[in-house]
Amino acid sequence: MKKRGAVVEFTPQRDEELLKAFKSQLHLLGTIPLQEVFTRAAMSPASRFWVSERRAMIVVSRMIKGDRILSMNTKKREMFYEIYRRVKRIMEEERGITLTEATFRAVNSPAPEFYLTPKSARAMIYRIRA
Repeated sequence: MKKRGAVVEFTPQRDEELLKAFKSQLHLLGTIPLQEVFTRAAMSPASRFWVSERRAMIVVSRMIKGDRILSMNTKKREMFYEIYRRVKRIMEEERGITLTEATFRAVNSPAPEFYLTPKSARAMIYRIRA
């Protein structure tokens, strides 16, 4: 796991994208509770997986060796399983590609969601808007 308080170089890009997703859901505020807006923002598609290629490589390597990463929180575990599935698919389709290159491609491909809990999305959005 990453160390508490570690700063990732793409945090400003992730924050900007999350805020944009939040604002795109805000127009529904009159018909749905604010908590649902945070949920929808967190579940919005993202331009990439918000994890470093290095960290993803470490976790995918562990998964290949059989680690089920059960100590991670649910959303992070879901994200790494999706990255793992993509890495396996890339490696099957392109024989000879390295695990590093396959992981790089998987992490930098569009993600189906931000893989954040609504509570985490809310905290990030409030921090960004402060």
